[in-house]
Amino acid sequence: MSHNPYAFAVPAAQAEPDVRAAFLKKVYSLVLGGVLAFAATLWAAGNVPSVSNLCVSLWQLTRGSALGILVYFAITMGGFWVVHLLARTSPLNLIAYFTWTFVLGLLVAPPVLATAANAPQTLTMAAMLTAVTFTGITAYVITTKKDFSFLGGILSMGFWLLLGLALCGWIFGFHAPLLFSGLGVALFAGYIVYDTSNVVRNYPADMAVSAAVTLFTDVVYLFMHVLSLLNRLREE
Repeated sequence: MSHNPYAFAVPAAQAEPDVRAAFLKKVYSLVLGGVLAFAATLWAAGNVPSVSNLCVSLWQLTRGSALGILVYFAITMGGFWVVHLLARTSPLNLIAYFTWTFVLGLLVAPPVLATAANAPQTLTMAAMLTAVTFTGITAYVITTKKDFSFLGGILSMGFWLLLGLALCGWIFGFHAPLLFSGLGVALFAGYIVYDTSNVVRNYPADMAVSAAVTLFTDVVYLFMHVLSLLNRLREE
């Protein structure tokens, strides 16, 4: 999910090579740490009773009603912005970041665990496709050094289109699960391209946590839409 609250600071791209390298190393180390913490949360949601109960309560709170949808967006958008706001405040920035990975893991655990129980090969494939997509996009953007800022407007329109489809489904009973999942995959793959370019070109060297939470969130939402798409295709 795109966001750069430090657009007026000196970017790491204009710093010395060792500073740029250290910045990128820290960003992607944090992304990897976030993914591992996310995976640990999914495991705990299925195996640790206290975490399972918390997961179920959160799932029930954010599903099935207009209020639930509002609560879901409040949690996801609020948590995302809090990490950005604390990005320069150590060690609160890391506490906020890994709390966010835990919360996001709780929010998406139910469909992931359901797939693990009914079609574990689908879950494995979704994880592999997400990893390959993220790695490939990252390598391409960093090595080519192309500017993908032009994607910002397109991605914003895509986000609102996806949100509109979700609202139509809820209000009018309109269901197009394959279309929704496919658009979601394309949208968040696009966000990875755009946000990686933004991080490499525009983020200052002391904003690794802010960059990491952006990329980590993109990866999680890409994974969820890939998983949803594969499940829909399996059910056809």
